[in-house]
Amino acid sequence: MNYEQIRSMASAGINFFSDGTGEFDCITQPGSVEIVGGIEIEKPEIKVKIKGLVRAPRTREVDGETIRVTDKLGVFNADIELKNGYQIDIDGERYVMVETRPIRPTSITVAYRPIMRRIAVHG
Repeated sequence: MNYEQIRSMASAGINFFSDGTGEFDCITQPGSVEIVGGIEIEKPEIKVKIKGLVRAPRTREVDGETIRVTDKLGVFNADIELKNGYQIDIDGERYVMVETRPIRPTSITVAYRPIMRRIAVHG
């Protein structure tokens, strides 16, 4: 079976269902401040664009532990490797990938189906 072809078919399907506009900012490294010699040096966050679509979970999918009511579920192409802990901006709100759930029948990743949880903002 040609999994590279299946991967390109999955990307074509994602492009079709996301209307060609399903690009999201994925933060692979959050910004931080480092103190060097008594001077604060700001490190910017590192972002990449990922292509996919996002939806809310169905009521029957919510179990309160793995998937919560406020979570988002997504399908993203495998052009960029997604990892647990990466953050994503969805409609002006930031979510963290708690489970990336790669679709990987062999050593080739076809797509990702992450569970994303909203990050609480305090203050």
